[in-house]
Amino acid sequence: MKPSQLAQLLIGVILGLMIVGGAVGGAGYLYLNRFSQIPVRPKFANDDKAKKSPAKPQPYQAVVIYADGLFLRKERSTESEVLKVLEYEEPVMVMELSPDQKWQKIKTDTETDAVEGWVSAGNTERISEAESADPEPLPEESEPLSEEDIQE
Repeated sequence: MKPSQLAQLLIGVILGLMIVGGAVGGAGYLYLNRFSQIPVRPKFANDDKAKKSPAKPQPYQAVVIYADGLFLRKERSTESEVLKVLEYEEPVMVMELSPDQKWQKIKTDTETDAVEGWVSAGNTERISEAESADPEPLPEESEPLSEEDIQE
């Protein structure tokens, strides 16, 4: 075999492999590219009925768990005016949570000085319904009657 024939064979094999490899790679790219796209959401007849706005959370009783005193602020900002300093274990009513989940809107429970404002989230703890209700006093048990009392 002459050197020119050997070069032609080698160039032909390399070009053939490049063409086949390019075709397989291109087809693979097009096929796999379809899986990287989010499919169109199907539409159903009852889709309009399912549209509901999220329910507003109900207010709940809580206590302050921050031991150093918690700032009750006018707005959701650390630069906002401080309305009151809440003491440790002071009862409050949590009205809502900010959309970014970083602030809680609360109302103090004192009837004489009810103030509404914002505190940093995570500094209050929910009181369970059983704990928040005043426990009813147990009726005093009477001592069992002795035999002498029964006979009289």
